[in-house]
Amino acid sequence: MLEVLRRAGIAPRACAWELTLGCNLRCRHCGSAAGPRRSDELTLEECLRVADELGALGCERATLTGGEPTLYPDWDVVGKRLVQHVPEVSLISNGWAWTARHAQQAAQAGLRGVAFSLDGLEKEHDCFRAEGSFRRVVEAVKHTLAAGLPVGINTTIHRLNTSQLPQLRQFLIDIGVRTWQLQFAIATGYMAENRDLVAPPEERLWLIPQIAEMCRASDNRIKVYASDHIGYFGKPERDLRTGDTSMPFWLGCRAGCHVIGIESNGNVKGCLSLPSQVQGESRFVEGNLRQSNLREIWNRAGAFAYNREFRVEQLGGFCAVCRYRDICRGGCTWTMYAESPTLAAGNPHCFYHQAVKHGRNDLLDEEPTDEEKAYFG
Repeated sequence: MLEVLRRAGIAPRACAWELTLGCNLRCRHCGSAAGPRRSDELTLEECLRVADELGALGCERATLTGGEPTLYPDWDVVGKRLVQHVPEVSLISNGWAWTARHAQQAAQAGLRGVAFSLDGLEKEHDCFRAEGSFRRVVEAVKHTLAAGLPVGINTTIHRLNTSQLPQLRQFLIDIGVRTWQLQFAIATGYMAENRDLVAPPEERLWLIPQIAEMCRASDNRIKVYASDHIGYFGKPERDLRTGDTSMPFWLGCRAGCHVIGIESNGNVKGCLSLPSQVQGESRFVEGNLRQSNLREIWNRAGAFAYNREFRVEQLGGFCAVCRYRDICRGGCTWTMYAESPTLAAGNPHCFYHQAVKHGRNDLLDEEPTDEEKAYFG
């Protein structure tokens, strides 16, 4: 399946750019463990150069994120420069300090939209972020809509909000949100200290069909997207793949193939969610933009080898015997490494994994193989 990605062209089509690690919240599920700024964050001049380099490499979508990106003093200047080169530029904020002025800055910079994080209804969201945060996000949505920008919401699914997704969807429609992206909390960053709040893997068996149904029901009121670590394979799969791929099934992690992540100190990774350190090693940092330009890092021989030079022998656990292993490649790389730095555990958050484990053949398109069934005894 890597050949499909190669034929589509190995290029950083989508970029998530952490402008600063600084944040005004300490959210319990933050994978970045954001808080204080890095001591060596890129200057404005350096950021503008990077924006030019992203454009030169053909980036199609760039998202400014953090930390809280608006804590970077010139976030709108960087955004305006990106808009000159990249067709679709947006920003993700926690909404805590977002004002009408921020919304006007985003509009004047030419951003295509702003997304805010909302992780459940008021009680559940505030439990994960800060008391009063829910109401601040709602006000931030109003300010942004008033400035003429479309608003999206990103929701992290955790143990406290799994039962309220349909209700939350209707609430978002009522306040004028146009797009809604769903993702699961993964035990990295601060969430590694709150593993009891990660939705258990077996709950994927009812959550993923529900998410797929909401994706299928997307209309002109709200468009629902499943993030790349939701799936894989089985009857819900086609409806989950409503994003930017023409294939109705998961094509495997695209980090370092079509996706790139930039940290605020200039470190480049295939995906911003991938850890900078794994057992004391900088396993996923491919280079630094103070030492090399983006084209050199992207095109370096041996770069992003975990994906570009993938071999099924890398996989462990159920993934190693799964019929889809050469297509799926273990699902989301970030999720796999969160479970086990050696990949020995595979990806237990996979829908197909859980369906086979629990004998839910009614949720699958094909009868599991003997080898797959034997894995679970």
